[in-house]
Amino acid sequence: MSLKPAPPHSEMRIQKRFHIPFPPDDVYAAWVSSDTVIPPATAMDINPVVGGHYILIMKSPEFEARSEGRFIAVTPGQHVRYTWEWNGDGEVSEIDVRFRPATGGTTVELEHSGFTRAESAKMHDSGWDSYVAGLVHYLGGEIQEQ
Repeated sequence: MSLKPAPPHSEMRIQKRFHIPFPPDDVYAAWVSSDTVIPPATAMDINPVVGGHYILIMKSPEFEARSEGRFIAVTPGQHVRYTWEWNGDGEVSEIDVRFRPATGGTTVELEHSGFTRAESAKMHDSGWDSYVAGLVHYLGGEIQEQ
């Protein structure tokens, strides 16, 4: 696993904004918790400190994969930035997430940058929609994309 941050000026990036009907501290805590296992993930191992690891594991009889990364920036309740490498494929991207107070909950601003393959960016784009919907369900609510 590479620990280098993604190139900051990659042209392939995903930018999303979601409204989540829960307080920022709750959303942040769920985002960085090893207990928040959103399918198709089957296990998480997260140490949300600068230099700490992020490991997502997917395991089924037909498929096994994992994503790994390291936290680059952590401001509890407000912001995380971490690297992301899917299944050791050599494409190390960077995820930057901000949790902002909003009327009735939290605005999550997500940027995933550093993609080197368009197909990878496309798959991650839909993957984020699915993940955030799962996160909101985990917290007990419904998602509203902004």
